[in-house]
Amino acid sequence: MAKMDMDGLWMVERAFWLDGVEAYEANLHDEAVMVFPGLGILDREAIIDSIRHAPRWTQLEMSDQRAITAGTTAVLAYAAEGRREGAEPYRARCISTYVKRPEGWRMISHQQTPV
Repeated sequence: MAKMDMDGLWMVERAFWLDGVEAYEANLHDEAVMVFPGLGILDREAIIDSIRHAPRWTQLEMSDQRAITAGTTAVLAYAAEGRREGAEPYRARCISTYVKRPEGWRMISHQQTPV
C-alpha cells in the first residue's frame, strides 16, 4: 500500500476517536465488530448506538504505530492516550483491521486493551 493510502487510514483511525457518529457511518464495514472494555463485543448497530450516547474524545495521542497490509487487508496497531473533558486520561493498546471495498477502506474490527 502506498504511503499516502496508509496516511489516509491513520486519519480515518483518528476520526473514529475524535469525530462524531458520522465517521462511523461512513467508514465502518457492515459486518464490523469491536471489543471494548466494559462493553464487550459489539456489532455495527450497537457500535453506532453506543457512539451516539458517549462523550467524544477531545484529544488523542497515538504512539508505537505499526501498520501492515496483505492484499485487501490492512492492520493498524498502536498505543493510544485519549482525553475527555473533565476525565482522567484513558490509555490502551489498540488494533484495527480494515478491508478494501469498492467504495474504499472500511474498518471491520477494532479492539482496545487498557493499560
